[in-house]
Amino acid sequence: MRIRYACLGDPDGAAAVTLVAQAEYHLLELERVAAALAAKDVPVRIVVPIIPWKPLYRFRPTVRRIRRTTESTSHRVGEPLHPNDLIEQSRAIIVMNDWGVPRGLVEEAKRSGLQTFGLVEGVQDYSDDDTGRTRNAYRRVDHVFALGDAGAQELGPDRCTVVGSERLRQLWHSEPGDVGADVLINSNFSYGVLSEHRRAWVRSAATAADAAQQPWQLSRHTAERGRSSQPVASSPIGALLPRCSWLVTRFSTVGLDALALGVDVAYHNPHGETAPLFQTDGGNFSRTTSVDELTAVLASSPRPRHAVKAANRNFLHHHAGIELAQEPSDLIADEIVVRM
Repeated sequence: MRIRYACLGDPDGAAAVTLVAQAEYHLLELERVAAALAAKDVPVRIVVPIIPWKPLYRFRPTVRRIRRTTESTSHRVGEPLHPNDLIEQSRAIIVMNDWGVPRGLVEEAKRSGLQTFGLVEGVQDYSDDDTGRTRNAYRRVDHVFALGDAGAQELGPDRCTVVGSERLRQLWHSEPGDVGADVLINSNFSYGVLSEHRRAWVRSAATAADAAQQPWQLSRHTAERGRSSQPVASSPIGALLPRCSWLVTRFSTVGLDALALGVDVAYHNPHGETAPLFQTDGGNFSRTTSVDELTAVLASSPRPRHAVKAANRNFLHHHAGIELAQEPSDLIADEIVVRM
């Protein structure tokens, strides 16, 4: 793929800290970082990768995700720049993953002597226990902004700053709502990770909800391939979560989102995934490996939202820094200024 990078908006001519957005939620996070840097009089620009479109790219979730980002932004999308030109106009590079599309940019920036930073985009299988690949996630950049102490311990505390997550922080500090009616099934078998188990997993979750006589809705990650044999909710998962009774999920950041909102979680793992976060690393929620086990959980009454929050306070802080004193964007901006 011949990747170029287009600036969003009208950056000034000064060498800038360059923030690379590959998805709509990346853009929301990085806009806050850009504002915090601008408040410190640091020139900053946000860019998006531009990949020349080919018909078969409609089957590539990463390409579709990037295209949606440029189509959804309200900023003017500038003319695409060659990576070398972008590096010449930059003082530092920040990416939200360093193994995918921006990998080449990160590697070239390091060769040019620029500081490179990675902002962890969500829960990660850092050891690639289940990905089937060797991504070396967040090990190419010079410094990592980790969500919590757990991530920093995985990646090396000497090269990490724990900053938390703006989104999870907002969910945590939101007022707990009432328990909803429907079980929410979160199908997130994206980017080829364990995707061969998707249909069986969804079927087992739906079967358990039916056996427990609970109404349910299915939400699919936007990057999942193939059609669903079950009806899929039309609303985004962020709108569905506050209104559900239980969340049934596999390894996914949505599990943390739910706990931060006070939604009772059933981590359902009949397919034998091994990434440890939801299996062995604390957390006060249900873990199931069969239809019968999940049926028993869903037949019970979910806890009040405030009780779920209280029971998972330490777990969420360990993994997502929900109770850090400073805003994530301010912590990031402070560290960048020190290191440039």
